[in-house]
Amino acid sequence: MRLAAVELGGTSIRVAIAEGNSINIVARESFPCDAPEVTLGKVRAWLAVHPFDALGVASFGPIEVRKSQPKYGFITTTPKHGWVDVDVLGGIGARALNVPVAFDTDVNAPAVSEYRAAAATDPTLTSCAYITIGTGVGVGLVVNGLPVHGMLHPEGGHCLVPNAPGDSWQCPLDLRIPSGVEARVSAPALASRAGVSQSELGGVPDSDPMWDFTAHYIATLCANLALLVSVERIVLGGGVMARESLYPKVRARCRQLLNGYLQCEQLLPQNIDSYIVPPAHRKDAGLIGALTLARDALLASRAEKARARGAITSAASCAALVSASLLAAVLLGRRF
Repeated sequence: MRLAAVELGGTSIRVAIAEGNSINIVARESFPCDAPEVTLGKVRAWLAVHPFDALGVASFGPIEVRKSQPKYGFITTTPKHGWVDVDVLGGIGARALNVPVAFDTDVNAPAVSEYRAAAATDPTLTSCAYITIGTGVGVGLVVNGLPVHGMLHPEGGHCLVPNAPGDSWQCPLDLRIPSGVEARVSAPALASRAGVSQSELGGVPDSDPMWDFTAHYIATLCANLALLVSVERIVLGGGVMARESLYPKVRARCRQLLNGYLQCEQLLPQNIDSYIVPPAHRKDAGLIGALTLARDALLASRAEKARARGAITSAASCAALVSASLLAAVLLGRRF
């Protein structure tokens, strides 16, 4: 089993090959996320020289994930300049492949793989949220063991959040939802707030009050997910969360915001560290999510082929039985 993955992020696009399972990565590459025709062309060329049995594509969005729609496989109304209405699957050559292909968001895919990693040690787990905080903010959801799509797919990174107490800063970036989480805590927003470039953001000290406000907004999103979806685990990933000092701040603020309203074991002080967690697959969460999509597509294709073979065998057996019955009737007719 050779699995291929394409993970499209706002800053870079990563590709990988895994053998045997979705975590055994044996080849990988990364490309800057430039103009679509250039970037997707590089991905197509890389895939062309790496044989595989199935492909999983996890993309920033919004995207069209409904196979019944004409724009299935497209990035649609994204705020990323130059990427509106881009045919991702067509651009990387996936539509011409003779292998199973799966397409989902760059947060739903890792939500599935992170959920399964957690469920391997806790079989009672049925739900998980994966939040990435980087160039953008996205939320992937698994409920009852399956990724959530609904009328499109979750866009929880743009949930509306009020200003934190004492925070009067307004994001100057041209965002469709200026009061959403992404406008508060994405890397571009934080860099603008700090007056530095994104590459310099890591140099802003942990003591800067900006990080307390950042933790508040992330914790607000976590609290809303706990209240609305009742998720049993929240995974926080992405470049901004490389600042590990944010995790304890987010956990503490989430408990403060919920104010004891939800009496759940996961939210107790001694358990909150296991409720709001970093990705099990760390920086490879998105890639392994896409590889998980590929694995699921391959297994589903094999199962469908097995069912088809079974149906053909069953039909052939029925036909043979009917022929034998007719022959017996003819012979009996001659005898009598």
